[in-house]
Amino acid sequence: MTARYDLAKIKLGTLMTDPDAAGIILDVIPDLKASPTYLVARTLTASAALKLAEAQIGAEKAGELRRRVEALEA
Repeated sequence: MTARYDLAKIKLGTLMTDPDAAGIILDVIPDLKASPTYLVARTLTASAALKLAEAQIGAEKAGELRRRVEALEA
């Protein structure tokens, strides 16, 4: 099984254009798009944005989000 995305390489903004990935992200962080930091976060790699989000959502939710997105098959 090949992962659809490498979170260390793909930008959060690009990831959010995939309905499957966006659905997972918004399930874990429902108010992401309303956050003032979203405009900046979407220019970062998904991995870097997730590290920033961890301070707000906690390590458990950040880990869940990472696992679910990485489980998407190519």
